[in-house]
Amino acid sequence: MPTITLRLELHKPTQAKQEMYQRMTEINTAFANWLLVHPEVNKATSKIFKEFSHGKFPSAVVNQTIREVKSKKKNQNTKSFKKLWCCFDGYSKSSKV
Repeated sequence: MPTITLRLELHKPTQAKQEMYQRMTEINTAFANWLLVHPEVNKATSKIFKEFSHGKFPSAVVNQTIREVKSKKKNQNTKSFKKLWCCFDGYSKSSKV
């Protein structure tokens, strides 16, 4: 499996990058809370995001959010998320914006 390097410049983000990341975090948190109450959360794939929103969102972030929601719901009985930061692991192969 090839190594994928992703360079994130977050040390001194511009105002535009800060606003974009804040918007993405808000969308991600809303999606996670919506997914918690979705009846088919255990069968969820990245395609389920289209039911939530018609906007574009990185599939790697969506997939990681689905994994986290499934885990938190099953193991910790989470009822809602106050804030769920956008993240993805090294196993994600694509990230389309």
